[in-house]
Amino acid sequence: MRSACEQSTVLSLEELGWSAERASWQATQGEAVDSAWIPARVSSVYSARVEVWLPGEATPRMVALRGRVLRDAPEGGLAVGDWVLVGPAAPGASEVVVERFFPRTTTFLRHAAGERSEPQAIVANANDVMVVTSTDGDFSVRRIERYLVAIQAGGAKPTVVFAKSDIAACAEAAACISPLARVIVTSSHTGEGIEELRGLIRKGMTAAFVGSSGVGKSALINALLGCNVQREGSVRTHDRRGRHTTTRRSLFALPGGGLIVDTPGMRELKPWTSEHSIDPHSEDAFGDLLQISALCKFSDCRHSSEPECAIREAIASGAVDPKRLEAWDRLRLEATAKPGSRHGGQPDARGGRNRGPASKYSKSVKSPASK
Repeated sequence: MRSACEQSTVLSLEELGWSAERASWQATQGEAVDSAWIPARVSSVYSARVEVWLPGEATPRMVALRGRVLRDAPEGGLAVGDWVLVGPAAPGASEVVVERFFPRTTTFLRHAAGERSEPQAIVANANDVMVVTSTDGDFSVRRIERYLVAIQAGGAKPTVVFAKSDIAACAEAAACISPLARVIVTSSHTGEGIEELRGLIRKGMTAAFVGSSGVGKSALINALLGCNVQREGSVRTHDRRGRHTTTRRSLFALPGGGLIVDTPGMRELKPWTSEHSIDPHSEDAFGDLLQISALCKFSDCRHSSEPECAIREAIASGAVDPKRLEAWDRLRLEATAKPGSRHGGQPDARGGRNRGPASKYSKSVKSPASK
């Protein structure tokens, strides 16, 4: 975690996002929690080690994890934003290790990139997840729908942020998305929308910024912080997309309060399907289809060949884009698919495994990204 302009800043538990619910959970653990253990917030993850921010300290610490923490890590592995308990590595030692993790309030999960059939936690305990996009070659309604479903499934509040409004008109695209989620139009160059965005991230709150590579996430982070902390890539002339610059998820403290997480661009987003995760009936992303489907003659209508299907009638009249039904069907199919084997290999702090069988999952829908 880095504070604005790399200045050392001592943060309190409350400024790190501590809550009465977490304090209550810790108090109920009894002998399972040593009195010498103290809460800390994960600010970056490095395989079997993590960087944590402790209350009252000016800089984050790199610490190791107990084997049981690696073994029993939360779904998708430890992630930036997780709350953990740290204790002395040995009696009297100044070094600390992660002893336990707190239950999460929210999680943004995706299906791990590649062929492995396992979840990857992108960020934990974020109040808001900001989906950053732009209309200079990146914009895709279908991809944004996937983000909204994954965000809602994890419990956070979604916001779609249009970047680069100074070089790419986005009024039409923003109007298309506004029925699905809160929309903010921004420009890190002119300052448009920056104060509105900053006003959403109040003291003790955490906002994560996600999206494809090169859409302007790092530039927005720098604008919010008021200085150039994150390296920004130039815009390619042949497709008007920015270059990939962020390589690791990182937590930053905003001047005046609030925490933000910058994340590397995602080449693909397949929301993780598990018993308690993705809900293809998301009110945020597909609320219009849910309302229309309630008018179908059959409650279990699949909207393919059944008579008196309200959704097919809406498509025929032009009220519904058929591509939205295709996207909804695809997510429903993924949500009901049985996850593949997750055995084999040792887990690391990020929830990955050293080896294991290839997944038989269907091919993910990939978003454009620079190589």
